[in-house]
Amino acid sequence: MEDFSSAFPGVDVRPDRYVIDGPVFTSGGASPTFDLMLHLIRTRLGMAVALDVASVFIYDQARAATDAQPLVSLGRLDGYDPRLAQAIRLMEAHVDQPLTIAAVAKRAGVTARTLESIFRKSIGETPGAYYLRLRLGAARRLVIDTRIAMADIAGRTGFSSAAAFSRAFSRAFGEAPVRLRRA
Repeated sequence: MEDFSSAFPGVDVRPDRYVIDGPVFTSGGASPTFDLMLHLIRTRLGMAVALDVASVFIYDQARAATDAQPLVSLGRLDGYDPRLAQAIRLMEAHVDQPLTIAAVAKRAGVTARTLESIFRKSIGETPGAYYLRLRLGAARRLVIDTRIAMADIAGRTGFSSAAAFSRAFSRAFGEAPVRLRRA
């Protein structure tokens, strides 16, 4: 970067992952471009939608524009309350056997009430609603992308029965999982 700055002294060189300057967006590579996209989604549609998009790409980085370009991808939820990041990681790690919200809060080092406040402020929904959406999103991908039996999908995503899974799925997506699979 020093060589470039020396060669082009009139150019403002910054180590930022991405820069938004009025109508011009620039980024330092593929990963920072994804960070930029998530930033735009988050500012226009909210944190919950940005997290959904990130989860589709199995992307848990959430870096700020001013973060320096890393040499190695660290795979973190940078820029967010670390307690929120810890809670989300716990939920993602326990999709098949969901933890209670109290257990998630305890492991994240906060009370359930504080965790709910953090989620409402950052994501706009309760931890329980987020956890259910996370589990149903995983279930939906299994319904669409695999031939796994519905009862097995229910078990893999933490539902006590295929019937409970089907009811929750239908409420969330407006159709039964078997109907979605046939489509």
